[in-house]
Formats: sequence, structure tokens, C-alpha cells
Amino acid sequence: MGDKEKKLIEYGVEALIIAWLGYLFLYQNYLLHKWHRGLPLPSRVPFVLGGVAMGLAFFIYEAWKFEKKVSKNNPEEVLPPELEA
Repeated sequence: MGDKEKKLIEYGVEALIIAWLGYLFLYQNYLLHKWHRGLPLPSRVPFVLGGVAMGLAFFIYEAWKFEKKVSKNNPEEVLPPELEA
């Protein structure tokens, strides 16, 4: 396994942690500000989707930044095969 794959796995694990913490943050803040005792608990689905969106946004951003850095260090990787001769 190369360095590129290891780095993407690392970003994937970080994205999972951010998604989980994002879900907890959104749900707990909603409960603190909108929910009152005696009411049924609200659905968690919107908060899970918000957490997943946060984790996915982080992963896409980090992968894009990493690919940009790799292509900057390796300019021949970006050239099409016709121009490599």
C-alpha cells in the first residue's frame, strides 16, 4: 500500500470522527435549545444527515487538497500521454 492510499485512509478515519462529533453537536444543541421535558424526543435522522454532510465535506476538501499537492510535486503526472514524448 502506497503513501497515497495510507493518507486517504487517514482522512477517511478523520472524516468518520468528524461526522460522529458533528451529529452529536447538532443533536445536543437542538435538545438544549428547543426540546423541553415531557416532550417526545425528535427524530435523529436530520442530525445524522448533517453529521454525514460535515464528514463528507471534510473528506472531499482534504482529498482535493492532497491531490493538488501531489500533482504540484509531480508535474509529469498531470500531462496527457501525447505531450510526454
